[in-house]
Amino acid sequence: MELIFYFAGGVALFLLGMKLLTDGLKVAAGDALRTLLSKWTSGIIRGILSGILITALVQSSSAVIFATVGFVNAGLLKLRQAVYVIFGSNVGTTFTGWIVAFVGFKLDLQLISMPVLAIGMFLWLTSGGTKRGAFGMAAAGFSVFFLGIDILKTTFETMGGVIPFEDLGSGWLDIIILVFAGMVLTTLMQSSSAALAIVITAVAGGLVPLEAAAAMAIGADIGTTSTALFAVFGATSNAKRTALAHVMFNVVNGLFAIPLIGIYLSIVLWIGGPGMSVEITVAAFHTFLKIVGLCIMIPASGWMVRFLERLFVKDDKDEARLKYLDENVVETPFMAVGALVMESKRIGRKTRKLLRKSFLDDHVKDTALKLDMRRQEISRLNMGTAEFISTVQGVGMPDHLEHVLPDALRVLNYFEDAADRAMMGLSLKPKSKLNPQSAKIWDDIRNTYGIFLGEADSETEGFNIDQLHERLNELEKKYQSFKTKLLTEGASNTLPVREMVAWLDYGSTMRRSWDQLYKAARYMDEFNQLIERTPGSGPELEEELQSED
Repeated sequence: MELIFYFAGGVALFLLGMKLLTDGLKVAAGDALRTLLSKWTSGIIRGILSGILITALVQSSSAVIFATVGFVNAGLLKLRQAVYVIFGSNVGTTFTGWIVAFVGFKLDLQLISMPVLAIGMFLWLTSGGTKRGAFGMAAAGFSVFFLGIDILKTTFETMGGVIPFEDLGSGWLDIIILVFAGMVLTTLMQSSSAALAIVITAVAGGLVPLEAAAAMAIGADIGTTSTALFAVFGATSNAKRTALAHVMFNVVNGLFAIPLIGIYLSIVLWIGGPGMSVEITVAAFHTFLKIVGLCIMIPASGWMVRFLERLFVKDDKDEARLKYLDENVVETPFMAVGALVMESKRIGRKTRKLLRKSFLDDHVKDTALKLDMRRQEISRLNMGTAEFISTVQGVGMPDHLEHVLPDALRVLNYFEDAADRAMMGLSLKPKSKLNPQSAKIWDDIRNTYGIFLGEADSETEGFNIDQLHERLNELEKKYQSFKTKLLTEGASNTLPVREMVAWLDYGSTMRRSWDQLYKAARYMDEFNQLIERTPGSGPELEEELQSED
């Protein structure tokens, strides 16, 4: 029983250390990770190298997978780029095993951990949320990480003399059981790096033989897919495709490796030579396993991307479903803002289309029922986006981004009201004809409004808020002229009063719609400028938007 408590405590310290280490490194790296993901993923080699480097920096492939899912969701990465990053991340995750194998078994862990822990805690407690404090958190995590390893070493050495595991991994059934054990261990710990560190410690302590450790390493890789799958429940189609790419890499590679464990180990031992320790052998085996997987999957990457793009198409066709917003981007402020801007632009696009059909399309083929369905889509998207904003607000935003959330709610309200005006206009549209002079002014207003709707599109390259304001003033002057003309005709009885009122109500409804669109466009202009100031966000967002219908 005492050994079980020691084992549980060692694992707990190890996981706590991993958590602190990863969280600290993510904050300390900050903009560097963002720039690497957004700027250095244009090709296969650069994407793979970025994945390797980022995972080595933050010591967590799961964190990189979540970030990559968020980038794809926010439109900052295309699926093809994300696949390469995921390939690299799977290689980068082997770095933890090398650290454990070299540092954990070559140095006095308690001797180096205590002073590093003291320094790390001092920096963390005295520097708050700064990068200096983040480095302190990472240092404290590094120390706790190795204290856990030290406890596990002692525990496994004791267990090795008590529990006879000598025959593990000697038969195919044993290998399958051990692969499954590795999968379960990773799923429970939600970290393949943590599972592999335990495997390395167990084999070094004599608890399990080398081939059994290799089988568990394969299982740990397959088990890490559970982390990605858990992350995409209820997520967008882009998030699902990205996570599935991670699953495909590890499952295909694992199934390919299981019958070749003996051959893989023989190659690793031949490369390392007779003097290589068992812990180094397991770390080398894991890296070799990932590199072989890379060699298998790179030639198939084009096919994989095409296959993934054909999945979850039904989700894409659901126009009332959020396309860019889900929980994967909530805790990363700049990604949350990027995704929020993209979804707001999508709602704006739908709102302008509805207005055009209602006010400007004389030969509209859509029935009132179909237009009402479009209106309901906008309402559902507005509600979903507002709920996302509330969730992000609960997590918190940095000071320079705090204004984005209330401003985004304003934009949603403007689009909602404009969409309401479209439906009101559909029902208020007069059936009577205007007098020739009034009709000429009204046609001029409609033509100008059509131009205004195009210029109010914040997604276009030539979008200019000052130009839109001039167009708004032009519309206002023409509307006032039209209103005056109608009142004059009504007073002189050249236009029946009832028809005059109907046209005034209709014109006022249209006027309200362009006022709301202009207000929304002002905030969208600010959002565009904010995105351009965010490293690695501008061109990729616009490219994604321009690729849509």
